[in-house]
Amino acid sequence: MNKRNYITALPAGAAVRNRQSGFTLIEVLVSVIILSIGLVGVAGLQAISLKNNQSAFMRSQATALAYDMADRMRSNVLSGNTGLYDPTAAATTSGCTSTSGCSAQQMAENDLAEWNAAITTYLPMGQGYVCVDSTPDDGTGFGDPQCDGNGTSLAVKIWWDDDRDGVINMTSTNTERLAITVQL
Repeated sequence: MNKRNYITALPAGAAVRNRQSGFTLIEVLVSVIILSIGLVGVAGLQAISLKNNQSAFMRSQATALAYDMADRMRSNVLSGNTGLYDPTAAATTSGCTSTSGCSAQQMAENDLAEWNAAITTYLPMGQGYVCVDSTPDDGTGFGDPQCDGNGTSLAVKIWWDDDRDGVINMTSTNTERLAITVQL
């Protein structure tokens, strides 16, 4: 017996239908992995953006508080020029908020007490200090403000915990301090 192979001829332009069409499961899996890596990157960018936005907000709060104290000292020039804005003497005086009035020293003490209360309210671990200082961009906190007492300008220094790690960091890459100088 002879075996014969028969070849069936297809009409011109007819395609063989044994090819697979559509996506394979592996192609879908690779696409999902690439998409998920992209979404993780977007989430990371969002987290960094939120952190930087919070940091900018705290720096804005510190700036507003520093200028608040500068304005308080400008309205009480006598106390500012005679060194009565000593942060260790901060005390609330009820007469300073009523029509009975208070002395320049009591006003300075009351200003400091209200200012310190605002700093602790608006800044995490916030601390503030006012002193005569020719080099205001130093100091590591209320316990070590490094005021040299030289010059005629008053320095308003504020420290806070910007990254909320429980420590006020004073390194070259992480300065959690704002200092302004005020000439009365």
